[in-house]
Amino acid sequence: GEGWGGAPRHSSSALAAPRSAEVDGVLANVRGGALQLLNQTGAQFAMALHQRVPTAAAATEATVLAMPLSSLLAPEGPMVAALGAPASGPLVLPVGSLKSPSPVLGRGDWFARVRRTETWERDVAELPKSGSKAKPPTLDDALAQARARAGSNPGPVIATFVNLKRFDFGLTWVRRCEKLGLRNFVVGALDPEALALLQALKVPTFQMGATANRAPLPGTHDYGWNSVDFKKMGIEKVQLLADILERNYTVLLMDADAVLVADPLPYFARWPEADVLVTTDYIGEPTIDGGIDRAKLLKYTMNIGVIFARPAFTGLAQAWISQLSKGSLQWDQNVFYTLMSSRKNGAGFADEVQPGSPGSQLLTLAAKDKRLGLVWDGKLLAGVLPTSLFCTGFTFVSGYCDKNALGHPFTFHACWLFYEAHGKRVRLRSLRVWHDDAKYYQRGEGDRTNGFLALADDGWLGTKEGRHSELLQPPFTTAKHMQLVHEQLRFVRSGMLLAALLGRQFVMPRMACLYDKWWAEHNGTIPASKMDQPIRDCPMDHILELNVLNTHQQWLPRQHSFLQHEDMPPALKQSRLNVSLREFSKSAPGSLSALVSALRPGGHGQIGSMHTLVVSSIPDVYHMLHPSDQATFMSFGKTLGSLMCCTWSPKLNGFLNYDLFWDVIPHTDSVGRTFTQEWAPCYGNTKQRVTDCSYDFRLGRDSSHPKVTCGLDSRPL
Repeated sequence: GEGWGGAPRHSSSALAAPRSAEVDGVLANVRGGALQLLNQTGAQFAMALHQRVPTAAAATEATVLAMPLSSLLAPEGPMVAALGAPASGPLVLPVGSLKSPSPVLGRGDWFARVRRTETWERDVAELPKSGSKAKPPTLDDALAQARARAGSNPGPVIATFVNLKRFDFGLTWVRRCEKLGLRNFVVGALDPEALALLQALKVPTFQMGATANRAPLPGTHDYGWNSVDFKKMGIEKVQLLADILERNYTVLLMDADAVLVADPLPYFARWPEADVLVTTDYIGEPTIDGGIDRAKLLKYTMNIGVIFARPAFTGLAQAWISQLSKGSLQWDQNVFYTLMSSRKNGAGFADEVQPGSPGSQLLTLAAKDKRLGLVWDGKLLAGVLPTSLFCTGFTFVSGYCDKNALGHPFTFHACWLFYEAHGKRVRLRSLRVWHDDAKYYQRGEGDRTNGFLALADDGWLGTKEGRHSELLQPPFTTAKHMQLVHEQLRFVRSGMLLAALLGRQFVMPRMACLYDKWWAEHNGTIPASKMDQPIRDCPMDHILELNVLNTHQQWLPRQHSFLQHEDMPPALKQSRLNVSLREFSKSAPGSLSALVSALRPGGHGQIGSMHTLVVSSIPDVYHMLHPSDQATFMSFGKTLGSLMCCTWSPKLNGFLNYDLFWDVIPHTDSVGRTFTQEWAPCYGNTKQRVTDCSYDFRLGRDSSHPKVTCGLDSRPL
C-alpha cells in the first residue's frame, strides 16, 4: 500500500522487530521539529531519518512510516523549546480540517476599557484615614534612617521625590537603588498619601515642603509641564537640594523618571574638584570616551533631572530657591541656567576666562584638562554629564548610549519622548529597568489569562524579505520610512489579533524605522543632531497610539525585551515553545478556526498550556477573519496607529499617520480618508500625498527649511 506522502511502505513481515528506543528517538525528533513530516514524501523522510539516526534499521523505518500522522504529530509530555534554539527548530503546526470562519469578536466585550491595577494602588485603600495625629517624619529622620541602612560608609545621599499619582515611578526608582546595592537614599513625598505608602514600605521618607512650612501638593493628578503645580513642584525639588546640602552632605538628586542603570558614584568620584555635575539637553554628538563632556556645553540648555552637588554648591542652591520664591511662578530649570551662566564683573563662564577676572584662579590648567568649567560668576567649577552615559529618550533612539567606552550608561532619564507617563513607562520597560510585580509576568491584562504570544525573529525583520530589504539601505526618504514601518505593522496586526483570539497578551517585536520623531519639521533626524539610521530599536511610543492602548491594556503589547527580563521567574522563561505556522500561511482563510483550536489550551498536544508561544511564519490573521469581525476590529484597530512628526509641508499639518490597515483596499482611515485603490502616506488630514511633493533646500528660507512644491489636492477634508 501507500504510506503517508504517497511513498510505498516496506513489507514489515520480512523485517526484524524494531527497537523501541530507536522509535522513541524518532518520535522525539519529529515532535521537537528536527524531522519534518509535512510537505515530504515517505522517501524524503526516510532519508532524513537515517541522517538523524544513523543506526536506524529498516524495521524502525517501516514502523514509523506505518504510523498515522496524528500519533507522530501529537506531542506527549512537556514540549519546551528555547527561544531561537536552532538545534531542534520550531514545531510545525499542521493545518487540520478546514471550515469557513464564523464571527468571534462580537461575542463578549473584546474592546472593553481595561486598566491595570498595581499592587500599591490596592494598598492605598488600606491606608489610615486622614486626620492622624502622628507626627510625620522629618528630613533629618529620613537621612538618619538611610545612613543606618547604608552602614559605616554611606557615601553621598541619593534623593528623589514622588506624588501618589506617579507612585510607580518612585517605587521603580527605589527598587533600582536596592538592586544596585545603594542604600543611602531618601524619597520625598509631595502629598500625605505618598508619604503613608512610602512609610508602609519602610522607605526613608519625609513630607516635602515641611522645612519651609509649605502645604503639601495634591497627589491625585499629573503635574503637566509648565502647569502651576509643576512649577510648585520645582520649588520643592530645589528646597530638597538646598536642605540636604546645608547639612553638609554631598547629594545626587534625581527626578523619579530618571532611573539608575548602573552605580554612578565611582564615576562622580573621578572629579573631586567639581562642585556640581549636571546633565544636558544637548542633542549633538556627545563624548564617548568615558569622561565628562566638553565644558563649552555649559552654555547649552542644562537638564536638572540629574544633579550631583557637593556642599560648596549650597550658596547657589540657596540663591536658586530664593529666586523661585519671588513674584510669579517660574520654571526651576530656567532659573538654574540663569544663575549658572551669570558673569558679574566680567567673570569667566564655561571654558572662557580672562586673566585676573573672577574665576581665573579656579579654572586651572588641570581643571581645564578634566573638562571642568566656570559657573555662577566664576565662583564654582561645574561639569557636563555626557548623554552617552546619562541617557535621555533621544540619545536612546540615536544610538549614542550604545557607543560609550564604559559599555553601559549610568542613568536613563525618560524625557524627550511621547505620551507623557504612558510613554515613559513603555521606554523604561523596554530597557528592563522598570519595576513590575510578579503578576505582570504571569498573565496578561483583562481576559488575556492564557499567557503570551510573541513573533519569532522580530516579525517582518526576520523574514527573507525583511533581512534583505532595500528599505533599510540609504538613501533614506519619508516614503521609504513609511513603507518600512507599515510592512512591520502587518505582522504586528496579525500578532495582536492572534493573541486576542487565544486569550494571550501580545509581545511587541523589535521594530526598525528610518526617521526620528520630534515636535517640529525635520528631514529624518532632529536638526543639529547626529544619529544612526536606520533606527534598529524604534520605540513603541513612536509607532503606536499609547493613549488609546493605555485605556485598553489587554491590547497594549508587552515590550520586545519582556521575555528576557531578569524579573521573570525561570520556570516561566522555560515554559516557551517555538511554533511554525507556515502551513497556515499557505492555506485558505477557513483555516483560522483550526489554527485557534490547535493553539488554545486543550488543543494540539500541550501547546496551549505553554506560558509563551513564539510563532514564526504568522499568516495574515486579519484576512482570515469573518467579514463582520474584520469590520469590528478595523473600527478599533485604526485608532492604534500613532504619527510621524513632522515633515515639511506648506499650509498643511506636517504629520503623517500610521495606518494598521494600509494594505486593506478599500478602507477609511482614522481621519476619514477613503482609499479605494492604492494606499499612500498623506499629509495631516488631507489627501496630499507625500510623494507628490518636491523639496528644494537651495530656495528655502534657510538651510533647514526647503521650498516645498506639492500637487493641487491639498485641501483639508
